[in-house]
Amino acid sequence: MELTENALKTKPYRYFIAYLLDDLPIGAKFKPSALHILILPWFALETDEGPFLTWFYDHFDRVPAFNATVSERKLFGPKKDVPVSIMEPERKFMQLHRLALSWFGKVGARWAERDPYVGNDYVPHVAQRHGFVLEQGQTLPITSLTLVKAARRDDQIRQVAARVELYD
Repeated sequence: MELTENALKTKPYRYFIAYLLDDLPIGAKFKPSALHILILPWFALETDEGPFLTWFYDHFDRVPAFNATVSERKLFGPKKDVPVSIMEPERKFMQLHRLALSWFGKVGARWAERDPYVGNDYVPHVAQRHGFVLEQGQTLPITSLTLVKAARRDDQIRQVAARVELYD
């Protein structure tokens, strides 16, 4: 597949879709420690970013806002050493995850990590951070979704590439 000039502009980047607990505007930059609920893990675009942005706004704009509840704590990661809080209702998050997956092959995307936790392996959660612990039973209003973009050079800076408000 030959890359167009616009597609070459996406080559240095990788992306993910998440709900950010901090409400950040488009263009805002932040560190990886920002708390979030991942909807779709890191991926790379092999095409122009434009068609994906159009798809992102057209589809997620139609999703209703909902409340999520902090559920049980678990340990994730290959060594089971990353403390996380599972988020409910899993069904609502799974709908967002499946919607995000529905475009994946259509716009020339590929996974940017070796073993992405997608499909039946997807579990909505928030990583616990030192100094900030979500309490079991705490409610979070899921009112927006964010497309995050980061340079592949791993400078640890993420940027809000797009943001959509979920409707009430």
